[in-house]
Amino acid sequence: MHHFFVPPELLKTTNIDIALPKDLAHQVRDVLRLNPGEQLLLLDNSGDEILATVAKTNKASVEVHLLERRPGRSEPAVRIILCQGLLKSARFEWILEKGTELGVSVFSPIICRRSMAGLEDTGSSKIQRWQRIIQEATEQSGRSQLPELLPIRPLVDALNDIPPNALAIMPWEEEHSLTLHDALNSSIRSTGNVGATLAVARSKTPETTSNLSTPTSQVPTTIVLFIGPEGGLMAEEVVLAQRRGVQVVTLGIRILRAETAAIATVANVMYELER
Repeated sequence: MHHFFVPPELLKTTNIDIALPKDLAHQVRDVLRLNPGEQLLLLDNSGDEILATVAKTNKASVEVHLLERRPGRSEPAVRIILCQGLLKSARFEWILEKGTELGVSVFSPIICRRSMAGLEDTGSSKIQRWQRIIQEATEQSGRSQLPELLPIRPLVDALNDIPPNALAIMPWEEEHSLTLHDALNSSIRSTGNVGATLAVARSKTPETTSNLSTPTSQVPTTIVLFIGPEGGLMAEEVVLAQRRGVQVVTLGIRILRAETAAIATVANVMYELER
């Protein structure tokens, strides 16, 4: 069944007919060619989905009847924050699309030492394009909430903003000992509960340390992934990350492009922690 985001004010109640926004009406009528009686799911980014049926379609508009509000497909238990070094437009957009499909919760574009000059100069039209890519991938993959897109910021700011109780990981081609698999499974064993928040070896205060000792199964696991730009991360950036408690891991013996490393890492984290 097709999923579509619409303005939340259209979905305040059910058992009524509403006219779809013009662009969505075009997609339903002219692209998908849905006929009266066929069903679709409307989303308002609340986590719910609204079951609707096409009531009337003509050249001027498409009306649907709202049947019921129900819980949407739940977000992944693993909350992934992907801090991605800025890449050329097409490659970065590919990460937004595929990362959304895989379940990334937050995209955080970051500026690294080897980021190409000028990539951080993004106008409102490019940000809107990125958000549209995320929305379309969310609809296609059947998710009921949009991943968040944070403003572009330097790597050091992202390092300073690692959430408490998060496990922070940075793949790096110069690391040859600690694997992603081992880093994830070591943290699982330390909590004894996959559904609990994974404690990272990072504490700023004694109070933080004491809070990490007791897993809280109601809180989704939070994983922060740091992926470098084209050309990779510099050694001093990796050292800075390690000082913030980030675990540096290897993804294997082959050198991966930045976009490949991002998607491979996300997919492996989901595989290990969603089982």
